This record gives sequence, C-alpha cells and structure tokens, in this order.
Amino acid sequence: MNKSALFPVLFISFILWIVINQYFFCPHFSFKSPQPFSGKLLYDPYRSFRCNNWVKSNFHAHTKVWQGFTRGTGTAADIYRVYDSMKYAVHCVSNYENIDTNFSNTPGFIPAYEHGYGINKTHQLVLGSKKVCWIDYLFPQTLSNKQNILNLLSSDSNNVVTINHPASYNGYYASDLKYLTNYNCIEVLNRFAISLAHWDSALSSGKPAFIVGNDDVHNIFSKNGFGKMCTWVNVSRVKEATVLNALKTGKCYGMIVGKQTTALPVLNRFEVLKNDTISIEMSKAAQQISFTGQNGKVLASYTNTSSAQYIMKPGDHYARIVIAYADGTDIFLNPVFRYDGTTITRTPAFINTKKTMIFRFMGMLILAAWLKIAFSLVVSKHIRQTLGKRFPYMPKKLFPGLQ
Repeated sequence: MNKSALFPVLFISFILWIVINQYFFCPHFSFKSPQPFSGKLLYDPYRSFRCNNWVKSNFHAHTKVWQGFTRGTGTAADIYRVYDSMKYAVHCVSNYENIDTNFSNTPGFIPAYEHGYGINKTHQLVLGSKKVCWIDYLFPQTLSNKQNILNLLSSDSNNVVTINHPASYNGYYASDLKYLTNYNCIEVLNRFAISLAHWDSALSSGKPAFIVGNDDVHNIFSKNGFGKMCTWVNVSRVKEATVLNALKTGKCYGMIVGKQTTALPVLNRFEVLKNDTISIEMSKAAQQISFTGQNGKVLASYTNTSSAQYIMKPGDHYARIVIAYADGTDIFLNPVFRYDGTTITRTPAFINTKKTMIFRFMGMLILAAWLKIAFSLVVSKHIRQTLGKRFPYMPKKLFPGLQ
C-alpha cells in the first residue's frame, strides 16, 4: 500500500463527500414566483392584546460549551442572573447545537439552541425543540440547501424557527427571503446585524414573517454585550406554550434599547378599524412614527406624537410601523397584511423530483470516478508490487493498468 498517498486521498475523499452531499444529494426545490399579500381582509397581529401583558424577552445568548470550542463565556446561571436584574421575563440560553436544561424547572424556561455550523453563518434559532438537529451544510449554501434545513427544523409543528442575523456574513441574501418558507420569525434586530432589507423582502413577497430582536450574547461579563436588543411578547402568563404561540402569531415586537434603559415605552393600543385603518398609541410620545410598506417604501410619517394612524389603500399589501425616540430607542411592530381571513398561509416549496434524481445520479458518477482514481493511487500499486514478486515472469500486458 502507498502510505504516502493514503492521507491526501482520504482528505480529498472526505471533502469531496461533503461537497457532493451538499450540492448533489440535497433535495432540489421548485419555488413559486413571489406574490405579494392579497385578500379582502387585514391580518391584525395584535388583535385582543392587553397593554399590561407585555413581557421583555431575549431568546439568543451563548455560554461556554463544547469545552470552549465555540465562542461563549459564563454559564446559564450567569445569563439568568444578568437578565433577571434587567427585569426580563424570558431569557433563553441558545448554544450552538446544544439545549441547556439547567433551569428547566423555572417559569419562562424555553428550550432553545442555535442551529448551523457552516462557514457563512447560515444560522437558525430553534425554540421549543426537545432534540438537536445535526444536519447542516458546511460550504456556502444554495437556496435548496437553506430550504431543506428549514424543512427539517420545522418538521415539529411545536417549534418556532427563526432565521438568525440574516444580514451577517451573507448567511442569507435578501433575495433568498423572496422564496424561502417554513419558518416563523426573522431576527431583524441583532447586535451584529440589522436586517430590515431582508424583512421587507420577505413581506413584499407575501411571506408572513414576524420580528424578533436579540442580544446574541457571547460574553455575558461585557456590559456592551447585553441589554441592547430585545423582544416584547404579549402573554397573559409566562410559559413556553403562550410565548411560542405569541411569536407564531406576531403578538410581539422588536426593540433597540436606547440610552434610557428603564421605564421603556410600550405599545398601549393597536387597532385595525373598518378593515382599512391602522391606529396605534404608545405610552410615551415619540420623535417619529412611520409606516412602511411594499419594498420598504415609507407610506406615512408623523413627528412628536404618541399616536398615529394610516388608511390602507387598495394597492397596499402590508404596512409595518417603526416608532423612534430621541434617546435612540426604536420599536419595530409586526406588519398588518392582506389575507383571506382564515389562516396565515405559507407558500410551500416542493421538491423537484426530476432535478433531484439527475443531480444525485451525477453525484454518484463523480464519486465512482473518484473511487477509481483513489484505488489506482493507493491500492493498485500494492497489488502490482505483490503480483510482481509472486509472478516475476508474468507478461505485464495481462495486467492492464498495473504497469
């Protein structure tokens, strides 16, 4: 056996298998052309909410795990201590591919983990899952790669699946969100990336994606690492089922916390009147309240007020609201969008069976070709040497390929 060739052959075989598995063996999907929200009725994400039921939440934080291989400091106890001190009702520990259960008996505990280990940080936050999904793709992901992962993560209907920091490291392109489905939320607000363009891309394509804001803590001992982004959830009781349902239905909003960290403004009133008028009121007067619609276009803007309203025009497919304060606090409400009045529908992506079979066949051919090359590099020389010793007078032409 040619030992000098063995390691390079094994290494190339390993990398080739990863590439073939990702780009050839992964199911290939057919995506429908993006269509804006439509319907005679307007979906109100804050229907029947109570202004006294807003609770402050952070769903994305890391501790030291995997013997320090991943980036994170402290323990779950450190996370809980810090966020308890800031009056957070929900503060998840979401380590990479690991569900921390240290505080599973406490109110507000939600099992969480961050999925993904690819080089482009195409990550997802999974809330409510009792087990980790280890399947992922290492190299820059195609649209089908991303859809396949979202399908796997959302296979349990109890889970809430969030696309994490999409603008970070180009883990997701804004154009991806025109087509991808089978997720509930987008982490629009993250200390490392604000992803408003991605959110508007999804909403403009008729994808009912709701906002979350998270600190994405990696160093709980750094004052600059927490308390910057949060999600406010409207629940009558803080427990896993109610919080997850609020995220799925949009009864939440994202906040960038400014200089004023206490007595933060909250949403007091949100109404959809006569099926065309959005009317809101905040607990404090804002510097600006703006309404944004299709493709991120500003529909209306008001200054120095605590209340505002906007009449949806026939050509408006959705409207989302941003409330900005002088101290740097910004609040991003979930969108009102057109729908049929029954359920929130998510356009499915279907596996293209023919294309999938063609690519898998091509992948098998590539692997077969490499196995033949690898055999000739490592194994055939050993066979030639053995035959040469045992049959020194055997004509070499009887052993084609072994000369």
